[in-house]
Amino acid sequence: MTRRFVSRRLLARLGVVGLVVVAVVPLGALPAHADASITGAGSTWSQIAISQWAADVARQGLSVNYQGVGSTSGRVFYYQDQTDFGVSEIPFTPAYRDASGSVITDEVKLAAHRPYAYLPIVAGGTSFMYHLDINGQRFTNLHLSPDSLAKIFTRVVTNWNDPVIRADNPSVNLPSLPIRPIVRSDGSGTTAQFTAFMANQTPSIWNAFCSRVGVNINPCPSVSLWPDINAPSQQFSDGVADYVAAPYNNGAITYVEYAYALQRNFPVASMLNKAGYYTQPTAANVAIALQGNRLNADGTQDLRGVYTFPDKRTYPVSSYSYMIVPTTTASPFNTDKGKTLSKFILYFVCVGQQKAAQLGYSPLPKNLVELAFSAVNRIPGHVPTPPISQCNNPTITGNFILQNAPPPPPDAQKGAAPPPGATSNATLPTSAGGSGGPQSATGPATGKASAKNAKQNGRATAATAPGQADPSASGDQALIVARGPIAAPKPQDPLPLLLYVVAAAVAVLAIFAPPALKFTLDRRRAPGASRK
Repeated sequence: MTRRFVSRRLLARLGVVGLVVVAVVPLGALPAHADASITGAGSTWSQIAISQWAADVARQGLSVNYQGVGSTSGRVFYYQDQTDFGVSEIPFTPAYRDASGSVITDEVKLAAHRPYAYLPIVAGGTSFMYHLDINGQRFTNLHLSPDSLAKIFTRVVTNWNDPVIRADNPSVNLPSLPIRPIVRSDGSGTTAQFTAFMANQTPSIWNAFCSRVGVNINPCPSVSLWPDINAPSQQFSDGVADYVAAPYNNGAITYVEYAYALQRNFPVASMLNKAGYYTQPTAANVAIALQGNRLNADGTQDLRGVYTFPDKRTYPVSSYSYMIVPTTTASPFNTDKGKTLSKFILYFVCVGQQKAAQLGYSPLPKNLVELAFSAVNRIPGHVPTPPISQCNNPTITGNFILQNAPPPPPDAQKGAAPPPGATSNATLPTSAGGSGGPQSATGPATGKASAKNAKQNGRATAATAPGQADPSASGDQALIVARGPIAAPKPQDPLPLLLYVVAAAVAVLAIFAPPALKFTLDRRRAPGASRK
């Protein structure tokens, strides 16, 4: 038997093995074609929601990698061509100045080479998470007015029993305890939202503070970087929230999106609105406040009407976050990425909004969904947008009805007498929309619950409706018009696949082992074979 003959026989048998493996191992066990992966960075304010949605669509084959590094860094990464999209609470800014008065940068100019559009992601309330233990018991019913809040963070009021705070909490024996306001150390959209609120609602306090710390601009604008470089600070939303929640930081308070307080089961202050009621940043109260929002020509938000919206359920420090999406294929973007990005957007502005309230946010209203659809149509390589009626967002389907949101309780009105039997150390209330500690639009907070799992473990939160796709939807639109949140696919039993692998291995041995053994024996028996 010649070596050439053996080689031909081996090649023939190899072809047979290939046919056997194809026949034995089903095509379903092989990886399917995946959409292009996309990367983004920016806001920590909306990071909890984005992480949840990325986990949702990963089950459908979409790879979305997002890093919460702060809104300012998210905008920088976009115009430095390091990411496919950015997320920020504020748009690109023209040339702005630091505390010394020197020009830092002109973001609008720097981003001009990568044309973009803004689209809303999710709405929410910038909350004021605090840690106040009185006689060893957690106090969860703090009331604050805009003036009180501004004076706390500008260090005009420095003790929890100050008359300014007692005026908001007349029935509470507040302790003589230093207030420890914690601000963001990084460029932050949350800082920008909070300082914009103070610049509009408490301008005399804010302007005096800016002048005192060296920002010689009057009127003092909103800023992404807290202007007092000596203020106690922490990086990112997780950083400030973890600091306040630490057991040794009694007396601390910070500003952070409500979801972060909800994760940690910590209270947030009830804010006094223009109607004279102290309210919480529940999904309904945020949505009611955002009825006062006005859109600028580029799709960005004008929140002045939100701060003063007259409904007594209004949470005044409400806003929404933007995604910055490319409208050309300038590097590093391309049409394949555009397909993935558009599918992701259409998921989170529709079905994904069903999880907004339980994560500590508020679902986008119909007009903002329409704005997002318009932006999607400008993304190169985008999938078709469905009719707005097929977008299963709860504000469109009717599952989220603001008229049904309860009014705040009578004792949430400024100057109202506390209810009979009330104590200074109130527990978390169950009435949505009123004063007190963390709660969702549908009930009280459940601690670290689903939002924590979504962020840290990538798990989807519990579905509230069957994840059944509309049979008339195309493959690309199945994420958009699903009837309810996308449910996790059932895990596959690993045993069948193992059996296929074992069967393939047995087939290989059955085909190759006999001729290989025969070939070896023949060589040893052949005349002149070497013996060792």
